[in-house]
Amino acid sequence: TMSVPFFSDFTKRTKDYFKKDKYALGQVVEITNKCSDNIKLKTKIANGDNVKTKFTATLKRENGREVEVTEDLRKGLSVKIKVPKIYRGIDLESEHSNDSVEVTAKYKPAKDAKNSFYSTKLTGYYAPNKDGSRVCKTKAEFAVGDDQLNLSVGGDITIEDKSKNDSPLQQMEAKVKTYTLGFLYTPTKDSQYSVIYTPDPQSNGMEYSFTCFKKMSDKCSLAAKADGKVDTKLTGFPPVITIAGGWTLGANYLQGFVNSRKEYGFAYK
Repeated sequence: TMSVPFFSDFTKRTKDYFKKDKYALGQVVEITNKCSDNIKLKTKIANGDNVKTKFTATLKRENGREVEVTEDLRKGLSVKIKVPKIYRGIDLESEHSNDSVEVTAKYKPAKDAKNSFYSTKLTGYYAPNKDGSRVCKTKAEFAVGDDQLNLSVGGDITIEDKSKNDSPLQQMEAKVKTYTLGFLYTPTKDSQYSVIYTPDPQSNGMEYSFTCFKKMSDKCSLAAKADGKVDTKLTGFPPVITIAGGWTLGANYLQGFVNSRKEYGFAYK
């Protein structure tokens, strides 16, 4: 039986190829020091349009438990706690910052379990004062899969309640902020195809994002992406086509992309 990925991981293998900040001009300096088997310190300094400095200390405990403290000079202090297998295969993660708290529970049955045909994740977010508003948000995602077809289907929904802090106290008015549907086809361990649908409020239609990935060899991988939308009148809009790839060159790595808007970028590390 297959282990069904979380819906948010359907495009995990291709995300880095299409992130524009991966190709921003600048230099990244990363210093890592492993103090002991349980403690690791990391400092990351990125310069480009803005200098970004981040210091992270990670404390690892038995059974995969982990505490991560991050000091970001732009975002402030945050603490992330990971507790795997807290109860019957449920993984729990929480992230606490100066202005918000986010808690995530994940459940994915073991590969050899009889019910290993699904995965699910639930995230709760609360910010008491975000730009003058109280924000309470819940995101639920679910995915099911068939190992004979190598196909997974999933989706997520985000419900949000938001109100001004200086307005009179009123009842909670939770509204559906957005939802997403998608498919993932994995014919081999070295290739995958996915399509994600998201509602487009402007045209009252649907945006789609089709991606594919192929590991050509141990040193080369290619990815492609098509982003477009269709409105309620079934009007088709020309998609933006992007082709990207990554190559291992000895101890270094080269990554690049080009798209139909005549944009391109390269990154080398």
